[in-house]
Amino acid sequence: MAFWQAAYESHGPVVLAYLRHRIGERADAEDLLQETFVRAIRAGTVREEGSVRGYLLRTARNLVINRARRPRLVVAVGPAPGEPGEAGDSPLERVADQAASPEQRAAWSAFRAGLLRVVAEMSEAHRRAFDLGVVQRMSYDEVARRTGWTLAQVKTNIFRARQRVIAALGDQLPEAAGSMQ
Repeated sequence: MAFWQAAYESHGPVVLAYLRHRIGERADAEDLLQETFVRAIRAGTVREEGSVRGYLLRTARNLVINRARRPRLVVAVGPAPGEPGEAGDSPLERVADQAASPEQRAAWSAFRAGLLRVVAEMSEAHRRAFDLGVVQRMSYDEVARRTGWTLAQVKTNIFRARQRVIAALGDQLPEAAGSMQ
């Protein structure tokens, strides 16, 4: 692990600068930087210092391309059942209402119910991280200030919350119906 720590300290700023240049948003660039190193560590094929930077930049480039190819779902969950709040005001409910068919409306409603269930089953830290970082789209720094967590804790909690949602619902995302704005 010392190899990867040294690689991160040496090449992480360069890879982050590349990612920030390509996608602009610091929080998204930091997410992709983390994913770049996770993939490199899991691959386990790079062990020569001379080839690490090129491998990391190539991996980061591929992640940027993949990110551009697939639409990113940003979901405002809205109030959970039984909580105060107006019905029909969350983006998922608006998308369901704009659906072209009753089947699409049902699919979006089921997805929202599943999302609410998954979020409710998360630990308090992951639920709060998901709400602040994903639903409210706060920066990592804003989440850290609001919660008192370190930046590393913020990144970890948001990452794990997202992974939990993706693992539970990634294959259930209905076809887009109208605009999600």
